[in-house]
Amino acid sequence: MRLYLIICLICTSCAKFLPTSDKDHPTKDADFSLFHYNIKELNSKKIRDENDPQLRAVKKIIPHLDFDIFSFNEIQYDLPGVPTVANTSQGENLTFLAKRLGLTPANWSQIFAPANTGTRAKRNNLGEYYVEDSIEARKHADPFNYGLFPAQYSTAGLTRLKVLEKSIIHQLKWRSFNPKIKLAAFKTEDAKPLPEDIALFDKNFNHLKVQINDKIVHLIFLHTVPSYHFGNKFSPNYVRNADQLKFLEWYTTGKTDFLVNLDRSQWPTIQQDDAVVIVGDLNADINQKDNPGGTVLRRLIETYSLWMKNPGPTNESSHFGPKPFSLLLDYILVSPNLEVISGGVIRPDAAAIELGCDESKVVAVRQNLRAGRSLVSYRDQTSKKPCYRTVSEEYFTAKTASDHFPIFAYFKFKE
Repeated sequence: MRLYLIICLICTSCAKFLPTSDKDHPTKDADFSLFHYNIKELNSKKIRDENDPQLRAVKKIIPHLDFDIFSFNEIQYDLPGVPTVANTSQGENLTFLAKRLGLTPANWSQIFAPANTGTRAKRNNLGEYYVEDSIEARKHADPFNYGLFPAQYSTAGLTRLKVLEKSIIHQLKWRSFNPKIKLAAFKTEDAKPLPEDIALFDKNFNHLKVQINDKIVHLIFLHTVPSYHFGNKFSPNYVRNADQLKFLEWYTTGKTDFLVNLDRSQWPTIQQDDAVVIVGDLNADINQKDNPGGTVLRRLIETYSLWMKNPGPTNESSHFGPKPFSLLLDYILVSPNLEVISGGVIRPDAAAIELGCDESKVVAVRQNLRAGRSLVSYRDQTSKKPCYRTVSEEYFTAKTASDHFPIFAYFKFKE
């Protein structure tokens, strides 16, 4: 794993983050609005630490708080004794986060429950779970749903709209949804077979039915498993991601590419005239033609349109070097009876200036760094030497906050 050294601290002044969007913000014409953010490994410790640099960066990135719906991925659902005995709260992390962002929790309804991630993780000899990634930590991680400790990567939603119904799906067995799935074809990284009762969702599938005046809107919050093998050629990830998206397709349209025998009436009903908004890190890029999940998404957007044309990447590798690997992973999908009057991705330009790999030549730059710039270093892939560049403060802050960029949309009901 490559190591990247951040040399400059985040500037204490507030950076201006200009979203890349289809249109300006006609917020006065919108019937409702949504903001989504996958905040990398947002755990209890970070949420409760007012000086945590990642959360300080997140607060700078959110342009304002005038949204009706917030969607968050990778937030830990706090459980007593997890990850350490010092943790005693249960289900309070979303409330804490709302306060950190300047929201009044009493004015917001929540949808928040423990993800399946980390359910089968093991404690160390001190009776506690690992928090930081390491070789030893990975030996104790959940081999089927990932995660170093229970409920590590939970999915959360906040809304100030009137909630009529709430549903959270996390115990549905994979084989119950797709009886023909060949679980024996897959193995974990350490060659263990998958359990027959493995859940379809490694996290959870959240559904809110809300009312806006006389209109009904269904909000689907989902964070799927990565469609990537992580070095394990027997990984179920590609097929599991695709089946999670096929469930989403069946759940919202009534059909997918195989016959589903589940009783749909056990969950909130989506009527023909109801509006639907799907949001989250769906972990498949529609531009990758050989990705099974991408195929499902391309089919799904024939019914539910993207929130903007050509959104570009929403995920970028964490390092500060040139040419970071990037993908379109985060989505807002919109039913035909809704118009997106403004939508975008908050993806600041790096505006990088290369300084080379001679540290002695960057001393003067470090001492005289001009306002709005941040000095960073990265490991050159060829020479393996530390090299240096300056980037815009907005880009530095965005990369400090997460490896994902936030997305947003303003909606209006069609007549």
